[in-house]
Amino acid sequence: MKTSTWLTRKSRPRTKATRISPPERVFHLKNQREDFLLMKKQAVIYFHWSMQDFDDADYYEMCNMMAARDKKDRPVDPGKMWEQYQEKG
Repeated sequence: MKTSTWLTRKSRPRTKATRISPPERVFHLKNQREDFLLMKKQAVIYFHWSMQDFDDADYYEMCNMMAARDKKDRPVDPGKMWEQYQEKG
């Protein structure tokens, strides 16, 4: 009895993820850790938080807060932009 080819064929991963070497991975992780410590430093200096406040804060909420943009830097609603364009013209 012959086995089907789908049983004997080796499957390849479906993702196109690139493999990185261990030294590159260590470098990447060290940079991530340094970024986290920089964020902690900024919170302590600029927000006047204590170290305990930072440690108790929700990490993902804090990242969203740090990534928040000013009103002038946010995308503009195309409808409002068109109305403003029509008023000036």
